[in-house]
Amino acid sequence: MKRYLVIILVAAIACATQASAQIKTAYFMEGSYFRTDLNPALAPTRGYIALPAMSGIGVSLNSNFLSVDNFLYKRNGKVVTFLHNSVTANDFLGKLPNTNKLYSNESVNILGAGWHSKRMFWNFGINLRAQTEASLGKDIFRAVKTLGNGRYDISDSSLGVLAYTEIYVGAAIPIKEFATIGFRVKGLIGLAQATVDMTQLYAEVTDEAVRAEIAGSVRGNGICFKRNYEVGKKLTGGNIKDALLETDFGSMMKNLSGGIAVDVGTEVRLLDDRLKISGAITDLGFICWGKKSTANASLDGHFSFTGVNFDDSNKVKTDSDFDAVLTKSTGSYTTRLNCALNVGVEYNILNNHIAFGLLSHTQFCQSMSYTELTASVNFRLGGWFSTSVSHTFVNRNKAGIFGFAMNFHPTGFNLFLGADYIDCNFAKYKNTAVPKLAKSLNFYFGLGFNLGKAKYMKQTASRSKRHRAE
Repeated sequence: MKRYLVIILVAAIACATQASAQIKTAYFMEGSYFRTDLNPALAPTRGYIALPAMSGIGVSLNSNFLSVDNFLYKRNGKVVTFLHNSVTANDFLGKLPNTNKLYSNESVNILGAGWHSKRMFWNFGINLRAQTEASLGKDIFRAVKTLGNGRYDISDSSLGVLAYTEIYVGAAIPIKEFATIGFRVKGLIGLAQATVDMTQLYAEVTDEAVRAEIAGSVRGNGICFKRNYEVGKKLTGGNIKDALLETDFGSMMKNLSGGIAVDVGTEVRLLDDRLKISGAITDLGFICWGKKSTANASLDGHFSFTGVNFDDSNKVKTDSDFDAVLTKSTGSYTTRLNCALNVGVEYNILNNHIAFGLLSHTQFCQSMSYTELTASVNFRLGGWFSTSVSHTFVNRNKAGIFGFAMNFHPTGFNLFLGADYIDCNFAKYKNTAVPKLAKSLNFYFGLGFNLGKAKYMKQTASRSKRHRAE
């Protein structure tokens, strides 16, 4: 039973880490206004009005281990889980990295609009965002699989959560005919932040007993925390709300924290706009959390189980003591956002109807960083429909995992659907087909109203076609 509880916990963490407003397959889609999230210099062909909570809904997960292929195995013509006796510990653990990582960057659009004015593109919006990253030591999976004699140390595991609202104003400014620079300035309102730092977390299993030790600290801040709490008070399941959480709306508004961030980007167009080189840095900023809404707690505990005494009414012999105690606030502190670096190269053929793109995306997290390389083929039909097919080279993604995006953007409205990791390899488990190889997943949907196309963009397109004809 304990094994399945651990599995459910890991799955819950994975489902909770949802993410990425920055869908990479959309980077070279000229009609999509979502690509301004990746590079503010990439203005869409039309202006837009975003529908509240419908113009940007994304669910994503980036990991280096969470694939069905790592947890399901084919044995004697049947598919079994990694817990089956036919799957050895070496078979299972050999597929996992030493440090198993999860990362998310979630965004939900609340309000937004963009429009072309003379030779500039302006946009503003309000987004609700959340960033989560978790690191799990390999020993936690070894313990689930074996549960035999030995020492299981998962002290290198960590968890961090950040939630905030951003209010931004941005612009894309053409420089003559061959380049564009773009920026976004963001005001940030911190909603919640928490970090779990484990200095000691291990279990030791012997023939005589099972022992576990835990020590660490938790630091958090948010609008829901009390400005004054009782130092030294123990936290239990029944008293957390009264001891730590704020329910008065006026007090919660006083707990708001602030920050600032910027996105900067550029695009250079060469060879009569056939070759385009672009780059951007996004989410370069920080949030400063006030000391009066900062909560700290220390974790300290141990557990031991020595067996069952059958001579004393089957009494279980245990010894346990666990404390989560509120400690004195350490004062205000600052957390940076998880910024990203995007560099793209695009080459267009057939009068811009087909484009080949290569995008490098590097994410800088608090405790880790990773780089993805996405190759795509983009089709643009009639100025109102575009689609893209891509493959992202990350976490040893194998053949059969691709990205797809579709943007329908005629006069009047804009509909976007896309995903970066679509797995065409399936495993059948209990008569259900499930994706087999992908370690990451995402889905993005947006629906908004289109405004008119800018005159200067029409003139630029006509001029480029004349140059190509000559």
